[in-house]
Amino acid sequence: MFSGESGVLYEIRDNIGFLTINRPHRMNSLSVEVYEKLNHIWETVDQDENVRVIILSAVGDKAFSAGMDLKEQAELSAQGKDFLQMVKDPFMLKMTEVKKPIIAAINGVSTAGGFMLAQCADLRVGSINSEFSIREAKVGRGSPWAMPLLWMLPLNMSMELTLMAEPISAQRMYDIGFLNRITPIGGALEEATKMAEIIRDNAPLSVLAAKQSLKEAAELVNIISLKNSVRIHEKVYSSEDAIEGPSAFAEKRKPNWQGR
Repeated sequence: MFSGESGVLYEIRDNIGFLTINRPHRMNSLSVEVYEKLNHIWETVDQDENVRVIILSAVGDKAFSAGMDLKEQAELSAQGKDFLQMVKDPFMLKMTEVKKPIIAAINGVSTAGGFMLAQCADLRVGSINSEFSIREAKVGRGSPWAMPLLWMLPLNMSMELTLMAEPISAQRMYDIGFLNRITPIGGALEEATKMAEIIRDNAPLSVLAAKQSLKEAAELVNIISLKNSVRIHEKVYSSEDAIEGPSAFAEKRKPNWQGR
């Protein structure tokens, strides 16, 4: 269990694993530490017989996660390093391989890597103030992880998210089926817990088989799409703009894109 000042909190109550991002002072952005601790849970939770379902949430009502910690990335860039090189599983593939159901309880902003976490969950509950965006085009980064959205959203919505990089409201995401439930501000965790309790009390083998069969039906196309997209985005991550974007964010100025 992670506790105290950890960027990730984890506890098990009544066979439900409550996994919480704990960086409200940084909009619950994903540091290297947070990434690795989340990855540890994804690697080990299936072996824990005390857990039947997992809820992923974050502290506070303002942000589920603002994505990669761009200030940390600016520091890494100064050392000639990239965030994605510092973590074991940059696109959270282990999360998509977890056999037990994962519910995302989303309050506030869900941006970039935060959106990726929401996307990788099996069920999603969003508060009315939550909003979703893929901001990578604003900071010179890439979003190969977003390719599975093609099976969750209409193509034009996926295009809008990736090309415009502007936020989309919870109501709109609920209307097109990305969110399973929508709640008042601060209500996402409570609703997610109710859903988790229902899943927990169902026949465990039936639940696991249902998730596995649905995931495997879509898995082949998703994996091929992600691998191909990672290849396409290689020049983005190694570009000068990939350094400029986080630096401009950290320095609170407009980026000077070079297109190289």
